[in-house]
Amino acid sequence: MSEYQYYEWQTVDRALTAAEQAAVGRLSSHMDVSSSRAMVTYQWGDFKHDPKQVLVKYFDAHLYLANWGSQRLMFRFPKGLLDAQSVSAYCIEDFITLETLGGYEVLDLRLDEEEGVGSVEGELSTFAELRDELLQGDYRLLYTAWLKAIELSRPSEKEDDPDGLNQGLEPPVPTGLKHLPEALERFVKAFDVDPYLVKAASETSPDREVSSELDYGALVSRLTREECNDFLARMAKGETGVALALRKRLMAFIQKTHQSAPERRTIQQLFERGKQLKSEEALRRKEAAHRKHAAEMKTLAKNEVQAWQEVETLIQVFTPKGYDEATKKLVKLKQLAEFQGAPGVFDERMQSLSQKFKTRRGLMDRWQKKKLR
Repeated sequence: MSEYQYYEWQTVDRALTAAEQAAVGRLSSHMDVSSSRAMVTYQWGDFKHDPKQVLVKYFDAHLYLANWGSQRLMFRFPKGLLDAQSVSAYCIEDFITLETLGGYEVLDLRLDEEEGVGSVEGELSTFAELRDELLQGDYRLLYTAWLKAIELSRPSEKEDDPDGLNQGLEPPVPTGLKHLPEALERFVKAFDVDPYLVKAASETSPDREVSSELDYGALVSRLTREECNDFLARMAKGETGVALALRKRLMAFIQKTHQSAPERRTIQQLFERGKQLKSEEALRRKEAAHRKHAAEMKTLAKNEVQAWQEVETLIQVFTPKGYDEATKKLVKLKQLAEFQGAPGVFDERMQSLSQKFKTRRGLMDRWQKKKLR
């Protein structure tokens, strides 16, 4: 299997200048660059620069995928806009980190599978809006990434757990896990987060409050004269992240309803509940399939004589399509005999048909493959 690597960066807070686009383009002869995006792929070889440093210098978001299982999503934030203490509760060494680099903080989600996924799909625009949700204090991305990181790092059921990882507690459960935004649903799917773990986690997650339209004019009026002057001066200078900083300051004026924190579960409890939910879903699907099959067999039983007649008619067509259709009907008739507890009757009729059409090699081959004779 050939190698495949996908690198993509995007700006969110500003556009790249012409000089910056030229500088990014020089990083690789294969680089596709615009004022808001850079992308490069490799079938052989590697990108020769540190993607994180490229992110810090020019962009706000980065996505890396490789067909041997490597998956990485990074966001850059102006320093001080994230609540670093809250974010740190979800960090796991080598998987989820928050690092300060110069005037920025970089959230790095590195969720590598041990075995290759065979193919990679995804574009950064699919996940970019998650950055804004983090700035608004929505930590559902961090929690679902934590679930994946724990799944990758915890001992298996057959292994010892000398460090007691499975008895460790989950991080704070964010609100709204029962109803994920589309971007987060895409993240869960693309990064292969166990949906049953997410469902287990959501059981103690309170619903999010429905936010009404904010009156920014009223909020701005609560700023001091000094604060207004400071924000206006920084905007005039073109300072990156000023709008985000202003929004964060205005949000501080809003009184939030206090919700009691749900009781935190152990990692073992979470995974056991996820396993239970998966088993319950498998049982529901099995029962639904059984009901569907029973209804199909009851309908076929009413038309069994006609079905046998149609089989012989299709065989007489002397075409591959006719043979295929006849074989499909015989498979259903065999299922009906098993459903009725009379497989012997079917076997007798099949023996008669096989004898009658034994010179039809193509037909006999089809029946042999389907174990009809």
